[in-house]
Amino acid sequence: MSQPKPRHSHQLAALSFLVVTLVAASCGGGASAPSESIIEPSADIERAPVLAGAKVEDLAAGFTDAGFDLLRTQPADTNLIFSPLSIGHALLMARAAADDSTGDAIDSAFGLPTGNEAHEAWNALDTAMSDSNSSQTALDGSETPVVTISDRLWPSTEANPSQEWIDLLATYHGVDVETIDVRDPEGSRKRINSWISDQTNALIPELVPPGFIRENTVLVLTDTIYFKADWQNVFGKYGPETGPFTRLDGSSVDLSYLVDLEQSGIRGVGDGYSGAEIPYLGNDYTMLLIIPEEGRFDEVRQRLSQGLLDEIDNTFSTGPYELRMPKWETTSAIDLLGWLTGLGIAPGAYPAIGPDVFLAGAVHGADVTVDENGTVAAAATALGFNESGPPEPELVIAAERPFFYVVRHVDSGAVLFAGQVIDPTN
Repeated sequence: MSQPKPRHSHQLAALSFLVVTLVAASCGGGASAPSESIIEPSADIERAPVLAGAKVEDLAAGFTDAGFDLLRTQPADTNLIFSPLSIGHALLMARAAADDSTGDAIDSAFGLPTGNEAHEAWNALDTAMSDSNSSQTALDGSETPVVTISDRLWPSTEANPSQEWIDLLATYHGVDVETIDVRDPEGSRKRINSWISDQTNALIPELVPPGFIRENTVLVLTDTIYFKADWQNVFGKYGPETGPFTRLDGSSVDLSYLVDLEQSGIRGVGDGYSGAEIPYLGNDYTMLLIIPEEGRFDEVRQRLSQGLLDEIDNTFSTGPYELRMPKWETTSAIDLLGWLTGLGIAPGAYPAIGPDVFLAGAVHGADVTVDENGTVAAAATALGFNESGPPEPELVIAAERPFFYVVRHVDSGAVLFAGQVIDPTN
């Protein structure tokens, strides 16, 4: 798959990565493959064509609901960024290797379409997002993908995963394979980290920590998403402006806001919140801001779901509004194992990878930077004509207190990234 191009300043760049480790139980186990066995997709495997009517929206909604369930397990008083899409995709791939009981738990937690429909839906969604990369030109003139998704299996040299599972992941997910020698855990760890660093343009040089790979590790599954896009309408004409941001505890901090007095798009007010959907260049992706009313942050946080997003889509309208939004940067790291254990997904059983194989570790991390995208527009003339003022806004959307945000693929509704901003200065 194509590599992400270098991250330019004044652009939004978000990335997500998931590493799932599956290890053989210390007792039991069947015969292993000979040392240095070749593990790769069958020679005649090609990427599957997109199936008309694939259940893309169902898959995306299931990932989104699971992602918001995960969000509620994280601290409510710190900034957060994560990828429901990356986590859901990794568990969808692992589900194909699971036994019936573990598979049922994954299906339930992630709302997956049944059987092969989930893989067909991913193939259609992945293709649609890849197609959206065509003819995208950033404000600095560079042609760059908006989103790049990469996946790799890292079996040990003595692993013996099901060829059917390997071929399914290659067919519907574009997965490739590289073996590692777990007798050299440190060397294997460095190799995987090097690959992740390449996929994330060196923003994440070392995700897998020491001790993550052990001599009984059978396979590591990695998934990365890299997202970069400019706003459809850049900030700069009316700002920046300095003003207070009120934290959850009532204290405030002064910071610089991006301001646009002439936004015209989807915005509105719901029960306990206001919000706006800000399009990126090309209109294939948007960022939805959800700003709870004062004192209702926890209430709205509990309501975050695909149902709430549907409510917003059905009730918000298009019109002029004034937008005030801070810049922010967030890096998050989440240990998923406790959450997955509670769902019955870990330790589980994954016989298509090998006998007595269970889920021993799962970590997720993400990084996001949001700014004005590097373009500052100014209007001045020596002819003495005055610049006309902005139209009277019908609504003011001001992210001047803690808020939530989601980055969505427009056609499918898939949430690539979701997060909360509690204090933009942290």
